[in-house]
Amino acid sequence: MKKNVGTLDAHIRLFTGFSMLGMGILRSSKTLVAFSAMNIATGISRFCPIMHMLKLSTIEEEEHLGKFMQKIPEYVDKVAEELRLE
Repeated sequence: MKKNVGTLDAHIRLFTGFSMLGMGILRSSKTLVAFSAMNIATGISRFCPIMHMLKLSTIEEEEHLGKFMQKIPEYVDKVAEELRLE
């Protein structure tokens, strides 16, 4: 089973899954509990069978996110430098 769910996607699935689980328990909705359990399982395993069938993956997006995250300190330094000049 090859992972096809990126880190950010997994965190979003976990957050929504646990939120839906709470609502499902409060409303006694078996359907909502089942969908939330599916979201939680997908977030933990980082494998989504539906995305696999559609040949989709969000792991490649992590590379772009990682490059963006590396540029943030440079941007912060530039902004701080510009603020000191004014």
